[in-house]
Amino acid sequence: MSDAVPILAIFIPIFAIVGGIALAISALNHRAKRSEMEHRERMMAIEKGAPLPQMPAMVLPQSRERNPYLWGFILLAVGLALVIGGISDGERHLGGEMAVMFVGLAILLANWLFIRDRKRKEKKLEASHSEPGMGSSELR
Repeated sequence: MSDAVPILAIFIPIFAIVGGIALAISALNHRAKRSEMEHRERMMAIEKGAPLPQMPAMVLPQSRERNPYLWGFILLAVGLALVIGGISDGERHLGGEMAVMFVGLAILLANWLFIRDRKRKEKKLEASHSEPGMGSSELR
């Protein structure tokens, strides 16, 4: 049984890499088929003179409802747990644990700054649309 452990240790990353590549290829193939189907549907509508079907909006990572702070809090919690565990064991060198913790803090800070900047840009854009002469109300 102990002879099988090194062999399994080699096969686990190989299976993970092959599986990841297969998953990526499958996703790209699915996207291509979906795009081809939408193209056919639009061409048929054009041939029949029917109104064109609306193109589905591509789901962008920013448009999904997700928590941008999730990974920062996860890494911060893991790093903090490792630091506390290292301190309770009497370990003096906590470089790796502190690195995980500071990566979590960096992700939190980056997400906070990104969201703050995006909100400022949205406010500036709304303000420019509400100024006289810039809005669509004068185009009517």
